[in-house]
Amino acid sequence: MSSLYRRGKEVVVRRAILVAGLVALAVVVAACGYRFRGKTSNLPEDVRSIAVPMFRNHTGEARIESIFTDEVIFQFTRSQILRVVSAGRADAVLYGVITRADVEDVAYTAEETSRQRRITITVDLRLVRRRDGKVIWQRKDLKQQRTYSVSDDNTTTEANKQAAIEELAQDMAQTIHDSVLENF
Repeated sequence: MSSLYRRGKEVVVRRAILVAGLVALAVVVAACGYRFRGKTSNLPEDVRSIAVPMFRNHTGEARIESIFTDEVIFQFTRSQILRVVSAGRADAVLYGVITRADVEDVAYTAEETSRQRRITITVDLRLVRRRDGKVIWQRKDLKQQRTYSVSDDNTTTEANKQAAIEELAQDMAQTIHDSVLENF
């Protein structure tokens, strides 16, 4: 009975140490000023709503502006930190221009034909306070890239490229969202 009692006591002591360790970790994290990404806004207090008009497309990639605009709107809608509204009702308007869509071969087959390509998208952004036209945040030359497989079938290659663009747009939209709200 005494060894069973001792094991039970050891379990209780281990749990107490674990709980104390977790509490200490929480105190240290809070003291360091750490906060979870995407839950706060460093924007001026009067900016509580945002509009995201269609990005402008200065590339040869068809319909890419719709993909990027939709993903950015989705990120702001999902976080619910700022209300997404029309430009006429917004406190601030986020303008985006897709300035480049560069495609390069990055891997080759033994016959020296392309096996993989990389697409790099570059975007310029600015957030403008609607009431006074002041630029309250901007970022130029934001770049992200994705690699996709090349097939003997052009339709498959285009589908792979489109999937890469959509993934890239999702990641870039998250980066834009976080950058706007956290000013980094």
